[in-house]
Amino acid sequence: MADEQVVKQLVERLSSEDAAVQESTAEQMKDLAQSSVEYCIALGQHGAIEPLIGLLDDTSKPVTMMAAQALGCMVACEPCCTQIREAGAVGSLVALLQPSQELPSDLLKAVLTLLLGLAHNQASCDAVQQANGIPRIIKLLEYAADDQAAEVQQEAALLLGRLSLSEACKGAIRGHFGIVTLLKMLDRPGLDRSSKEVVVRTLSILAVDNEVNQDHIREQYGIPVLVKLLEAMPFDGLTAAAADALRALAMSNEANKTAIREAWAVPLLVKLLGSEVEMSVIEKAVDCLRILTTGNEANKVALLTSASGLPCLVRLMENCPDQLVIERAAAVVGNLSTTDQFFSAIREAGAIQRLVRLLDSGSTNRTTEIAAKTLANLASESSNRKGIQLAGGVPPLMRLLMDKPSEQVMIAVDEALRRLEISAPERNATLEAFRYADARNAAVLAGAVQAAQQEAVQAAQEADSARSQQAAPLLTTKPFTRYSVAETVQLLSEIGLRDGGPFESNGITGGDLLDLEEEELKEDLHLSNLQAKKVRRVQSAFELFNRMMQTPGKSELTLTELRNFLSSSGRGEGDIAAIVNGFKQGLQKQTVATLNFAEFIQCYQWLLKTLHLMDQAQEPYDLPRANSMRGLSTSSSISDVSPQKLPQNGI
Repeated sequence: MADEQVVKQLVERLSSEDAAVQESTAEQMKDLAQSSVEYCIALGQHGAIEPLIGLLDDTSKPVTMMAAQALGCMVACEPCCTQIREAGAVGSLVALLQPSQELPSDLLKAVLTLLLGLAHNQASCDAVQQANGIPRIIKLLEYAADDQAAEVQQEAALLLGRLSLSEACKGAIRGHFGIVTLLKMLDRPGLDRSSKEVVVRTLSILAVDNEVNQDHIREQYGIPVLVKLLEAMPFDGLTAAAADALRALAMSNEANKTAIREAWAVPLLVKLLGSEVEMSVIEKAVDCLRILTTGNEANKVALLTSASGLPCLVRLMENCPDQLVIERAAAVVGNLSTTDQFFSAIREAGAIQRLVRLLDSGSTNRTTEIAAKTLANLASESSNRKGIQLAGGVPPLMRLLMDKPSEQVMIAVDEALRRLEISAPERNATLEAFRYADARNAAVLAGAVQAAQQEAVQAAQEADSARSQQAAPLLTTKPFTRYSVAETVQLLSEIGLRDGGPFESNGITGGDLLDLEEEELKEDLHLSNLQAKKVRRVQSAFELFNRMMQTPGKSELTLTELRNFLSSSGRGEGDIAAIVNGFKQGLQKQTVATLNFAEFIQCYQWLLKTLHLMDQAQEPYDLPRANSMRGLSTSSSISDVSPQKLPQNGI
């Protein structure tokens, strides 16, 4: 909480005519503003902002730097930012940027940082323009007064990008030759990659939704400059920024799409889809290809003639961990699917199989819509129709009709089924099969859960009966490999192997038991087949017990490790909850945070049976799919028709 009295004293001291007092006071205000938002608000409420702005007028005094830095800390607080703007700080700051001022670079950076903090809304951006700040900021891009020139230029380029959020500022930057100056910076020898990245991102913002700026960048030969940046190693933030800038230039601009292709950008963008490239770069590259191939046949041809273009896209659809990249890669294939001549290449690249998998992969509605629309386009040709059916495409399309998707997904699915010539009776029969399977699966799953609960109760009763025959239950929490002979014999007794004599007489510990082979159990220890089977059960239980652990060899398995193992094995939340509940009932515990091996082995047989029952509950899902596919394979031949494709304006 801010000390109001301290703040009031500092504001009073700021009015002193002693420059040293003013400087130290401004420095203390800066430190307080950095420490908390509460102090920022308190400084604003007690009138610190206007006197600090007043100290910006005389650049010959060191207090100017401290005042700018103090305001720079306060501007991050929204109420203070508004107060600073309304107090006329923008005009004072722009005045400091006059070439005649010849400010030292550290003060210039402080002024630019403060303007950058202010320029986060339309009103502030317009205030900078109205104060004639844009030409002065552009002038700083040529600034070279000392060794910190590059930092000042980077801050100035960043500020121009922030100001470009205003359409009026976009025009002013172009009108004062800002775009030309930014492009020249990219060709400047010695400019580091970080500064280039800031410049490219600013050009990208200037081009977004502004056709005049898009054309201006092309006319100033900016496209070849940006394409060249795609070649430079390493593929990093600068590469991603260049791909994003090309995307912004190509958006709804056919002339720029042509210029980008003619600058040989397409093969370079395809190269960026490689497996060794950072995901942030891949994302920008594939999105740029998406825009370039939207409604542009020549760019589609350029992509397909790049040897690895389609294979890279299909690989991304198959293996990429980023859902957005999968969606955009599918959209590029979708753009290609609007042209008949590309059908064969798409089919041979294996795209149909991946598109079918996207239908029921739990992807977003947008990805599902793209996959369905692309399959609908491809289904206008007989070979593709057959390929979609062989890839199992009809059942997931039908399943989508039951899942109540968005309107756009529904339209795409309906069109795909129409072009696949699935008749109304076939649709109804398949949907009915799905409903039957869902109902049966729910019933079987409920039965499995009930059986698991009954098994848990039975296991608990058996365990209780076994415990009642023991002097005391086995409570050791040491690793089983360190069990003594007596502890090992007691554990075997608890699972039904009452005769522990052979193990006692031979000094068999827990670690020894795990190493015993079948021959040793029967010939050396003279165990019956049933007794040997119980020992092998202990060995297999110990193997599973350790597999479930993140760090094998511990004495106890945590509940979190058990849940993670079951989840990674494909078990749903309902199955996991039933299994955890079964352990509680089997061990007669209200809660189970950890399991030692003695507790785990008590419930091992029940666990195996429960998992088997739950696996059986999934079988009905295969029935309607198989029936549907059999129905399709025996249907009459499909004539080679070419119905109208979905809209040609890209996906």
